[in-house]
Amino acid sequence: MENVQLDKTTRLKIIRISGVVLLLCLILIRLRRSSSIQLSNQEIYSKLVPEWFTQLFLNLRQLINQSLKKILPEPQYSLLKSLFFGGKGNLPFELKQQIRRVGLSHLVAVSGLHLTIISRIIARFLTFLALGNGVNFILNLIFILGFVIMADFSSSVIRAAFMSLIFLISKLTHRLSNSSYALILTVLIMVLINPSLLKQDLGFQLSVLATAGLIYLYPYLQQNKTNFLADTFSLNLSALIAVTPWVLYQTQFLSLVAPLSNLLITPLVPLIMSLGLIVAFCSLFFSNLAVFFGFYLNLLLKYFLVIVERLAQLPWAEIFFPVFPGWLVSLCYLTLILWLILKRHSSCY
Repeated sequence: MENVQLDKTTRLKIIRISGVVLLLCLILIRLRRSSSIQLSNQEIYSKLVPEWFTQLFLNLRQLINQSLKKILPEPQYSLLKSLFFGGKGNLPFELKQQIRRVGLSHLVAVSGLHLTIISRIIARFLTFLALGNGVNFILNLIFILGFVIMADFSSSVIRAAFMSLIFLISKLTHRLSNSSYALILTVLIMVLINPSLLKQDLGFQLSVLATAGLIYLYPYLQQNKTNFLADTFSLNLSALIAVTPWVLYQTQFLSLVAPLSNLLITPLVPLIMSLGLIVAFCSLFFSNLAVFFGFYLNLLLKYFLVIVERLAQLPWAEIFFPVFPGWLVSLCYLTLILWLILKRHSSCY
């Protein structure tokens, strides 16, 4: 029996490696044949979706925004709009600068985190309805595609959508999912479709690095899953360690208060987005309930703004590096990989 199981495991590894090699070959061919004209994600992926489906979710986004605008004042409304669909252009210039100084730009520049949070809310609701695996899969798929449209085909959201789809298929077929393989497969497929992501899309690069940090670093950094604050800190630290060298290389700025700001605010984002959905829905049919939930939503958004303002005022909140060379970035990541190899090796004994 063990030999049979070993054979199955070996075959699965061979299939995965073969798939990766095939995709790498196709990417090399695509890079050699690709023209100088680069298309955006929206131009590429919108062709794969029926126009009526795209328009449906664009109208839904507009309806959600209008519903929230009735309940929330500024800048809370603009902040929540950015948390839902991204777009730092919605925010006042000073607030954008403060958010950057405290290391929370990823919350208002739509990322895979947003899709992950909302998809978990939808998944729990569908599980509560007990509709069956097949129906849940179809409804989840519709939602994921819809959110990608509402997020204007953001690369980081597409990355999260591909990975979510892989996990949904694994669950539907009762197979164990592998986060590492899902990330590698997703990156290769996206680069095959749009090779310019590797050079021109910082959001995609940071999304991949942050996800890699969660997959590879978090298991070694987590101390106690039962301690919510400690676990949240470990999650945020894993992502921050993975993206920091590349952020320094691209922007030359480093936020020293990012671990603290993420610890104080990021755990509340799922609650803020859940209340936002409830307020948007209630404002269409139950205005009194919308005002009731809107009061608490407004308090949470004010807390977000106050924490950002206070931390951004610290003189040492952010430091500037005039130069952060590529060789130093490579050294940082090589050191990180070596540390992971040593940790994995020591855990085997």
